[in-house]
Amino acid sequence: MSALDGGLKNVYLLCGAETFFIDKAREKILSRLGIDRATELITFDCDTKPALSEIAGAIDSSPFFGEKNVVLVKNATFFSAEKKFERLENILRDMQPTNFVIFTAKAADKRRKLYKIISQVGAALEAEPLRPWEINEWLDEKLSSLGKIMRGEARRHFNERIGILPEISLWYLENELDKVALNVAGNEITAADLRRNMLAPPEVSNFALTDAVDEKKLKKAIYLLRMQARDRSKIPLVTTLLVNHVRRLLRAKFFMAQGITGRRLGEPLEMNPYVAQKLGETSKTYREKILEEVFVELAEADFKLKTGRADVEVLERILLKLCKR
Repeated sequence: MSALDGGLKNVYLLCGAETFFIDKAREKILSRLGIDRATELITFDCDTKPALSEIAGAIDSSPFFGEKNVVLVKNATFFSAEKKFERLENILRDMQPTNFVIFTAKAADKRRKLYKIISQVGAALEAEPLRPWEINEWLDEKLSSLGKIMRGEARRHFNERIGILPEISLWYLENELDKVALNVAGNEITAADLRRNMLAPPEVSNFALTDAVDEKKLKKAIYLLRMQARDRSKIPLVTTLLVNHVRRLLRAKFFMAQGITGRRLGEPLEMNPYVAQKLGETSKTYREKILEEVFVELAEADFKLKTGRADVEVLERILLKLCKR
């Protein structure tokens, strides 16, 4: 994003799964081009399968109404294709100075000739999803843009909320933080502000079950399990949740035995450092033998549940074992 403040390129490729960065980069490029989007912007969406010859022709056309000819090609699939695109490759190598093209794509193969050409004559942005442990720099910049700060307990609460997610939606976080900021009069966002105003993503509610188990609250854990079991389709998800939690506890114990403790657990566990530290402390309350036994029992329970040989009671017995540790 910082590189977009430099000289304008005639060709851009914005690729990756994190649409937040792609959307922001696209808008910044279009803003810097200073065009009339109604007359100087031609848009193709490859989901509608336009002919590649039509796209190439538009990129190579001279401006009709303004000083620039700008083409936006959304959801391009040909950056991962194996076949050659000689005409498009030749056009991109020798772009007219008045012409600009922005490609967006979910994926791009760096080994392909098309990608290499863009890297040479233009600029490529790879926008992969942020993991929970990578969020702090983005969060600091977002809070700064809002004129807000988040310290101590609030920062820990925020990190714990998102730290359980395998991937983060930055659009979700930006919208939620905007909402929180609107409801906070001062410049500091507290943990209480987050609890009142920040809607938890759907995945977070499921983790109340593992929290109850870690806290040895058997009645609460059984209640949450039965609530989930009202929808039979959710039972495999609960089993997966428990398996992943037990695996993380085992891995935490493994790394701690090697002297990796506290927030340093974040890197090997691939978790937010705050959440990894908490997981490490929690793992101390479990004996390794119980975790290993439960891991096997969960695999057996998953098989029996999927084949109709057991009901949710098999998971209740596992919860009992974990809570009675």
